[in-house]
Amino acid sequence: MNLKKTSIFCLIAFFPIFALKSNLSLIEIIFLISVFLIPILILNYFLIKKKFFNSLIFKIYISLLIVMGIDNSFGLWNGLIQPFKVLLINLFTVIYYPAFGVFIILIIIFYIIITFSNERFLNVILIFLSTIFLFSIIDQNKSYKNIKDYSIPINKEYNNTDVVIILDEMSGLNSYESKTASGINFNTEAKEFFKKYNFEYYSNIKSIHYGTKVSISSLVNLTSNNVSSETLKESENYFYEYEIHKNLFFENFKNISIYQNIFLDFCRVNNISKCKSSNPFNERKYVNGFKNTFLTKIASLWKLNGSIISTLTWRTLREIRAIDSILDPEGQKASFNDLFFNIEKDISSKKYDLIFVHTLVPHKPYGFNDKCNYDGKLSLGNTFFSANKKVNQHNTERLCVLFFLDNFLQNLKKNNNLQNIKLTLMSDHGAKIIWNEDSTLPVIYAYRDKQTKYKEFDEETTSKKIFSSRYNHLINF
Repeated sequence: MNLKKTSIFCLIAFFPIFALKSNLSLIEIIFLISVFLIPILILNYFLIKKKFFNSLIFKIYISLLIVMGIDNSFGLWNGLIQPFKVLLINLFTVIYYPAFGVFIILIIIFYIIITFSNERFLNVILIFLSTIFLFSIIDQNKSYKNIKDYSIPINKEYNNTDVVIILDEMSGLNSYESKTASGINFNTEAKEFFKKYNFEYYSNIKSIHYGTKVSISSLVNLTSNNVSSETLKESENYFYEYEIHKNLFFENFKNISIYQNIFLDFCRVNNISKCKSSNPFNERKYVNGFKNTFLTKIASLWKLNGSIISTLTWRTLREIRAIDSILDPEGQKASFNDLFFNIEKDISSKKYDLIFVHTLVPHKPYGFNDKCNYDGKLSLGNTFFSANKKVNQHNTERLCVLFFLDNFLQNLKKNNNLQNIKLTLMSDHGAKIIWNEDSTLPVIYAYRDKQTKYKEFDEETTSKKIFSSRYNHLINF
């Protein structure tokens, strides 16, 4: 095979398609294309012109380029690995091992085919790769424009705003995690926090289900029944997993501001005036300790493209501590302060009668050290943590949630906005560190407004029942 054909294989295999789907500047895109392509094209020129390869090595080289080209255009991680994530983790513990194995197996398959075929097969493969490469460049399915981040003009002011903040995977005061020394300390700090801001809180409250889909879809439809099949559907948007298309709670409001993550899209129903998704393409304020560099951004956006090579590269750079991740769920924890900064602005604007937040904090992987700075090492290898280590780290994360919430409420109080909100703090389900009801179901639930006084409710109840009662829609109980 001549230099021209091998150069086309290199172009298809290494061209940074993700750069064309991003909101990077023209200079940044040109820079990335140069960095990705120039070294490999020079190397390919040297190898081919100097006839460095014997027949065996050349076949392996071409097989590698073919698989990389397919991976680059199709995104084999998202296509072959992600759909079977739970199964693969159960089988291999580390999901990157089977991903690497799939890549090697495909190289071997193409090596065998090339060995028993002629150059006509390579011409066919080259045409195929060129076709899917051009399609992947034209296709806008993975464009940053598909992440929902919009706001429509509002010509109305509200003196009072309901604020609902759902913390993902934060265990409650009656949980398995709260029965340890670090958990008892958290409970003490939580009660002090509730007392400081005159919250009414529930110390013996549970979710109706251990899964986010069921718990939140039931919550916003004001029922304790499992209505996920009726109110949720898989999203066709590349950046979201599910979307809620029925939401009875939202029908009580006129101008809603949403802060959401990639798991559930709440912005498919009426009355949404602002929809802000956790967006890796946009600049955010990050917690102290986060490695926010150009390489961090590029590696994360490349990984978002869904290829095995980009995912393995992203993971390797994190392992050697060259970068942190701006993708969910890590990115939500790393930008937790930015979330509260934006909520504060919404409250101050008085444009919204409801601000609804679903954040992947303190959901695993872990990220906060005992000073509530971000430590990317904690998000690596937490699968191998012992149950005791997971509990202690989860309790550290819970304390940091209180720390950021305290800063948030202090800022509201300082700017005379605290008395203008009705605030509900809750979690969707427990930490699920062990699989029993003491770890999967107990949740945080607290409420305050300008009239509430510090009070504990210790009766057994569910978060869905209390939430529905609060908004006078007690149905299906």
